[in-house]
Amino acid sequence: MIRLKVNRRSNVLLYAEMIIALLFFVISFAVIIRVFASADSLERRSRQRQSAALCAQSIAEAYSVGGDVQKAVSLALGADLRDFTGSAEIGLDSGFYPSDSSDVILRLDEQKQDTAAGVYSELAVEFFDNSGDDEEQIYSLKCGAYVPGGGAVG
Repeated sequence: MIRLKVNRRSNVLLYAEMIIALLFFVISFAVIIRVFASADSLERRSRQRQSAALCAQSIAEAYSVGGDVQKAVSLALGADLRDFTGSAEIGLDSGFYPSDSSDVILRLDEQKQDTAAGVYSELAVEFFDNSGDDEEQIYSLKCGAYVPGGGAVG
């Protein structure tokens, strides 16, 4: 009978050790899942920021040639800005293409300054993430263009 009590005690310790090991693995699993979720979120943000930078650079290069916002946006995105009056918002999907379901919002603000020799204009290009409750800025860029007017200083 003494032998049975010793076996029972070793079985109880074995079960306690197994439960502790199981708890350790469950806690480790929860931590690893959180790490992978945050890494996925960071990777998504990085990809979004990179796409916004490429899109903004394309708009800026097209804009710097002639100072025409409608033409620059048409060349870079394929979007049509017929009634552009100095500022506009364009809804973009997650692939940065014009869409009605806007995951990303592109804001364009243009300011022109007339001079005797031509027109200097600046364009602010800003991208905002619209997938959450509040808009978070992804990327912004300012570019300029000078369109000579043929005037002379007199």
